[in-house]
Amino acid sequence: MDAADRSADRPVGSAWRRTVWVLSALAVLGAAARWWPSTSVSRIDYYVYGGAISFARGGGSLYDYAHEVLELPFLYPPFAALVLWPTSVLTDRSGELLWAGTTLVCTVGFLVVAGREFAPVVARRWPTSPLADPGLLVPVVVAAGVWTMPATLNARLGQVNALMAVLVVVDVWLVRRRSTPSAVAGVGTGLAAAIKLTPAALVPYFVLARRQRQAVVAVVAAVAATLVAAAVFPSDTWRFFTVEVFSTDRAPDVSIEFNHSIRRLATFLPDERLELLVWAVVSVGVLIWAYRRAVQADRAGDVMLATTLVMLATYVVNPLTWGHHLFFLVPATLWWLATSDSWWRWSVGVIALVSLFDPIGGGETVELTLVRFGVMVVMLVALPVGSPGAPAVGRPVVDATSGSEPVPGTQSAAP
Repeated sequence: MDAADRSADRPVGSAWRRTVWVLSALAVLGAAARWWPSTSVSRIDYYVYGGAISFARGGGSLYDYAHEVLELPFLYPPFAALVLWPTSVLTDRSGELLWAGTTLVCTVGFLVVAGREFAPVVARRWPTSPLADPGLLVPVVVAAGVWTMPATLNARLGQVNALMAVLVVVDVWLVRRRSTPSAVAGVGTGLAAAIKLTPAALVPYFVLARRQRQAVVAVVAAVAATLVAAAVFPSDTWRFFTVEVFSTDRAPDVSIEFNHSIRRLATFLPDERLELLVWAVVSVGVLIWAYRRAVQADRAGDVMLATTLVMLATYVVNPLTWGHHLFFLVPATLWWLATSDSWWRWSVGVIALVSLFDPIGGGETVELTLVRFGVMVVMLVALPVGSPGAPAVGRPVVDATSGSEPVPGTQSAAP
């Protein structure tokens, strides 16, 4: 019997459960109260979305729109405009509050899945801890997670990243909810990629981890969503995938001090061609490394960790990564802390935790931007993944060569 089984056999008092869930609900309500007020510049990205869609409805192009504040443009694929359509038809305040509520629900959903996937990790490390019980750990993760910087900054700006994060972890849930993955696992990633291209980086991981069906479902979902958008925005769909996706002059300057990316560090090089070459070469290396480690984690049964590693890699290699993008830094920090076994690992974990909550600037400070970038690089290199002899976390692992189910209690060796 492994640690997770032993913790499951040890019941936790219902009074404790109720107390923890009540405290978690209060933490969520507190976060909602913090997000609720509006100013002339709060939820600015929400108004960029609505303004661009209204402009397109009036006969213009999504990609010719520039918001009156800082001339911010609409940068996402046209399917994002369909998803965000209510932002263009509701009154300012009602639409803003609806979007804030949607953001809160998506954030909580993301944290619930992360917490459930984290419980076996806690059980393996601390088998006698009450937090090895998902019934206690999940509300704790939710209560803390809604106050982390990615969640609060995303809500303050009216950004779309909470929706992206929950769509991605829907696939983790679909893979892990039964002994065999759901036939529609991959649909969340596909829809997320149709809204914003970054989650498409998960498709190669699905293929490398022998999840071909999940890869196909993700691609089909992304293509289907894009075709639906093309029926509404035909010229903008063509323009996005032939022009805008390659454009470098519409997005903010990659050298901006809040950019958590290799691209920003490369701007210190004296020649622009050398800058692009270094960024491209290093990015390919980071992705190859992340895919290799993600496959190891997947074969050990930890699908959430595998997904997290790939998403961390996208943050590091994207040309421009803001603090509100970093939702998967939350599970990465949890996994790091739960597997720390030396002074330097605990030190990195504490630094990661401080940067994640960012009490100084809420995601908009130069110093902690650099700290978070460094933390993500260290985690990509050194986050422990499944290895031979360690108890598997999660579902039984299918033998990657034969496709047959393993004998219960065994684990495939990491490559």
